[in-house]
Amino acid sequence: MKLIKFLALAEKQQYEILFDKGVVVAERNGKPVIKKLYSLNTFFVEVHFHFGTEEILFKKVFKEGELLDSYLSEFKLVLPKIN
Repeated sequence: MKLIKFLALAEKQQYEILFDKGVVVAERNGKPVIKKLYSLNTFFVEVHFHFGTEEILFKKVFKEGELLDSYLSEFKLVLPKIN
């Protein structure tokens, strides 16, 4: 699914597709908010959940930019030595 089609859906449908087909690629556990980053085809969705109840607070949908960069900076890539 393309980003434009996803955004054209009703919010309930967006969450159904996200939780059915999306892949959690990162998670930030904190109080009072848990943030989960989902990959869905060619874009990402960051969902904010309430720490205690896991109720969905809101989401951010994006392809690139500072928000994605903040997650990428957490990963440490170790390349093997080639002799």
